[in-house]
Amino acid sequence: MAPTTTRPLLRELGTLPNLLTLLRVPLAALIWVAPANVTWLLVLMVVAAVSDWLDGFFARRSGAAAESMGAWLDPLCDKTFIVSLLVAVWVAQQPPVWMALVASTREVVLLPLVIARFAVPRLRKGGIPWRAMLLGKATTVAQFALFAAVLWNWEAGWLPLTLVCGALGLGAGLQYSLRAWRAVHGGAGA
Repeated sequence: MAPTTTRPLLRELGTLPNLLTLLRVPLAALIWVAPANVTWLLVLMVVAAVSDWLDGFFARRSGAAAESMGAWLDPLCDKTFIVSLLVAVWVAQQPPVWMALVASTREVVLLPLVIARFAVPRLRKGGIPWRAMLLGKATTVAQFALFAAVLWNWEAGWLPLTLVCGALGLGAGLQYSLRAWRAVHGGAGA
Protein backbone atom coordinates (compact mmCIF):
# COMPACT_ATOMS: atom_id res chain seq x y z
CA MET A 1 0.00 0.00 0.00
CA ALA A 2 1.29 3.45 -0.91
CA PRO A 3 2.10 5.91 1.86
CA THR A 4 -0.84 8.15 2.72
CA THR A 5 1.30 11.27 2.27
CA THR A 6 1.25 10.78 -1.51
CA ARG A 7 -2.54 10.98 -1.75
CA PRO A 8 -2.83 14.73 -1.08
CA LEU A 9 0.04 15.32 -3.51
CA LEU A 10 -1.63 13.26 -6.23
CA ARG A 11 -4.98 14.90 -5.53
CA GLU A 12 -3.47 18.38 -5.94
CA LEU A 13 -1.54 17.29 -9.04
CA GLY A 14 -4.79 15.96 -10.55
CA THR A 15 -6.69 19.26 -10.36
CA LEU A 16 -7.88 20.78 -13.64
CA PRO A 17 -5.50 23.77 -13.44
CA ASN A 18 -2.49 21.52 -12.79
CA LEU A 19 -3.47 19.06 -15.53
CA LEU A 20 -3.70 21.98 -17.97
CA THR A 21 -0.29 23.15 -16.78
CA LEU A 22 1.21 19.68 -17.24
CA LEU A 23 -0.10 19.65 -20.82
CA ARG A 24 2.83 21.91 -21.78
CA VAL A 25 5.34 19.12 -21.06
CA PRO A 26 4.08 16.78 -23.80
CA LEU A 27 3.63 19.85 -26.02
CA ALA A 28 7.34 20.54 -25.52
CA ALA A 29 8.09 17.00 -26.72
CA LEU A 30 5.68 17.31 -29.66
CA ILE A 31 7.74 20.23 -30.95
CA TRP A 32 10.31 17.66 -32.04
CA VAL A 33 7.84 15.74 -34.23
CA ALA A 34 8.30 18.42 -36.91
CA PRO A 35 10.68 21.12 -35.63
CA ALA A 36 11.07 22.71 -39.07
CA ASN A 37 7.31 22.87 -39.78
CA VAL A 38 6.28 26.48 -39.16
CA THR A 39 2.54 25.72 -39.00
CA TRP A 40 3.09 22.86 -36.54
CA LEU A 41 5.16 25.04 -34.21
CA LEU A 42 2.72 27.94 -34.38
CA VAL A 43 -0.20 25.62 -33.55
CA LEU A 44 1.73 24.24 -30.55
CA MET A 45 2.50 27.79 -29.41
CA VAL A 46 -1.21 28.68 -29.55
CA VAL A 47 -2.20 25.51 -27.66
CA ALA A 48 0.47 26.22 -25.01
CA ALA A 49 -0.68 29.84 -24.64
CA VAL A 50 -4.33 28.79 -24.32
CA SER A 51 -3.45 26.11 -21.73
CA ASP A 52 -1.45 28.71 -19.79
CA TRP A 53 -4.37 31.14 -19.77
CA LEU A 54 -6.88 28.40 -18.87
CA ASP A 55 -4.84 26.98 -15.99
CA GLY A 56 -4.63 30.44 -14.43
CA PHE A 57 -8.32 31.08 -15.03
CA PHE A 58 -9.39 27.81 -13.41
CA ALA A 59 -6.91 28.20 -10.54
CA ARG A 60 -8.32 31.64 -9.69
CA ARG A 61 -11.91 30.35 -9.95
CA SER A 62 -11.15 27.43 -7.65
CA GLY A 63 -9.54 29.74 -5.09
CA ALA A 64 -6.20 27.93 -5.25
CA ALA A 65 -3.66 29.29 -2.79
CA ALA A 66 -1.13 31.69 -4.30
CA GLU A 67 1.69 29.35 -3.27
CA SER A 68 0.05 26.04 -4.11
CA MET A 69 1.65 23.38 -6.28
CA GLY A 70 0.46 25.20 -9.40
CA ALA A 71 2.44 28.30 -8.42
CA TRP A 72 5.75 26.49 -9.00
CA LEU A 73 4.51 23.87 -11.48
CA ASP A 74 3.24 26.50 -13.94
CA PRO A 75 6.57 28.32 -14.45
CA LEU A 76 8.43 25.00 -14.57
CA CYS A 77 6.18 23.69 -17.36
CA ASP A 78 6.31 27.10 -19.11
CA LYS A 79 10.11 27.05 -19.11
CA THR A 80 10.17 23.45 -20.34
CA PHE A 81 8.02 24.43 -23.31
CA ILE A 82 9.86 27.72 -23.97
CA VAL A 83 13.32 26.13 -23.92
CA SER A 84 12.24 23.26 -26.18
CA LEU A 85 10.67 25.73 -28.61
CA LEU A 86 13.69 28.04 -28.51
CA VAL A 87 16.10 25.21 -29.31
CA ALA A 88 13.88 23.85 -32.09
CA VAL A 89 13.42 27.25 -33.72
CA TRP A 90 17.15 28.00 -33.58
CA VAL A 91 18.13 24.56 -34.89
CA ALA A 92 15.59 24.63 -37.73
CA GLN A 93 15.82 28.30 -38.76
CA GLN A 94 19.43 29.07 -37.73
CA PRO A 95 19.17 32.76 -36.81
CA PRO A 96 22.15 34.23 -34.92
CA VAL A 97 22.85 32.41 -31.65
CA TRP A 98 23.25 35.69 -29.73
CA MET A 99 19.52 36.28 -30.29
CA ALA A 100 18.69 33.06 -28.44
CA LEU A 101 20.93 34.05 -25.55
CA VAL A 102 19.38 37.52 -25.25
CA ALA A 103 15.85 36.13 -25.67
CA SER A 104 16.46 33.74 -22.76
CA THR A 105 17.74 36.42 -20.36
CA ARG A 106 14.98 35.72 -17.82
CA GLU A 107 15.83 32.03 -17.74
CA VAL A 108 19.56 32.77 -17.38
CA VAL A 109 18.93 35.24 -14.52
CA LEU A 110 16.56 32.86 -12.72
CA LEU A 111 18.62 29.67 -13.08
CA PRO A 112 20.90 30.42 -10.08
CA LEU A 113 17.82 31.28 -7.98
CA VAL A 114 16.11 28.01 -8.89
CA ILE A 115 19.25 26.00 -8.15
CA ALA A 116 19.75 27.82 -4.84
CA ARG A 117 16.09 27.33 -3.95
CA PHE A 118 16.56 23.56 -3.93
CA ALA A 119 20.19 23.41 -2.75
CA VAL A 120 20.25 25.87 0.17
CA PRO A 121 18.31 24.73 3.26
CA ARG A 122 17.39 28.28 4.31
CA LEU A 123 15.88 28.96 0.88
CA ARG A 124 13.95 25.67 0.93
CA LYS A 125 12.33 26.80 4.17
CA GLY A 126 12.05 30.46 3.19
CA GLY A 127 8.78 30.12 1.32
CA ILE A 128 10.00 31.76 -1.89
CA PRO A 129 6.90 32.85 -3.81
CA TRP A 130 6.76 31.32 -7.31
CA ARG A 131 3.51 32.78 -8.60
CA ALA A 132 3.61 34.51 -11.97
CA MET A 133 4.25 38.22 -12.25
CA LEU A 134 3.27 40.61 -15.02
CA LEU A 135 6.84 41.13 -16.28
CA GLY A 136 7.30 37.37 -16.48
CA LYS A 137 4.13 36.95 -18.53
CA ALA A 138 5.13 39.88 -20.76
CA THR A 139 8.51 38.21 -21.34
CA THR A 140 6.80 35.00 -22.46
CA VAL A 141 4.58 36.95 -24.88
CA ALA A 142 7.64 38.74 -26.29
CA GLN A 143 9.48 35.41 -26.66
CA PHE A 144 6.53 33.93 -28.57
CA ALA A 145 6.46 37.02 -30.82
CA LEU A 146 10.20 36.63 -31.50
CA PHE A 147 9.83 32.91 -32.24
CA ALA A 148 6.98 33.68 -34.67
CA ALA A 149 9.10 36.38 -36.37
CA VAL A 150 11.97 33.91 -36.79
CA LEU A 151 9.62 31.19 -38.06
CA TRP A 152 8.09 33.57 -40.62
CA ASN A 153 11.54 34.90 -41.60
CA TRP A 154 10.52 38.45 -40.66
CA GLU A 155 14.12 39.59 -40.19
CA ALA A 156 13.17 43.26 -39.72
CA GLY A 157 11.50 42.27 -36.43
CA TRP A 158 14.32 40.12 -35.09
CA LEU A 159 16.47 42.82 -33.51
CA PRO A 160 13.69 44.86 -31.87
CA LEU A 161 11.90 41.75 -30.57
CA THR A 162 15.17 40.30 -29.28
CA LEU A 163 15.91 43.53 -27.42
CA VAL A 164 12.39 43.60 -25.97
CA CYS A 165 12.81 39.98 -24.81
CA GLY A 166 16.14 40.83 -23.21
CA ALA A 167 14.87 43.96 -21.44
CA LEU A 168 11.66 42.33 -20.20
CA GLY A 169 13.55 39.15 -19.26
CA LEU A 170 16.13 41.07 -17.26
CA GLY A 171 13.40 43.06 -15.52
CA ALA A 172 11.41 39.89 -14.77
CA GLY A 173 14.47 38.03 -13.52
CA LEU A 174 15.40 40.88 -11.20
CA GLN A 175 11.79 41.27 -10.02
CA TYR A 176 11.51 37.54 -9.17
CA SER A 177 14.94 37.63 -7.47
CA LEU A 178 13.99 40.68 -5.39
CA ARG A 179 10.72 39.05 -4.35
CA ALA A 180 12.62 35.89 -3.33
CA TRP A 181 15.17 37.94 -1.36
CA ARG A 182 12.36 39.78 0.46
CA ALA A 183 10.58 36.53 1.26
CA VAL A 184 13.72 34.94 2.70
CA HIS A 185 14.67 38.05 4.68
CA GLY A 186 11.14 38.70 5.96
CA GLY A 187 10.66 41.93 4.04
CA ALA A 188 7.26 43.29 3.10
CA GLY A 189 5.99 43.15 -0.46
CA ALA A 190 7.03 39.57 -1.14
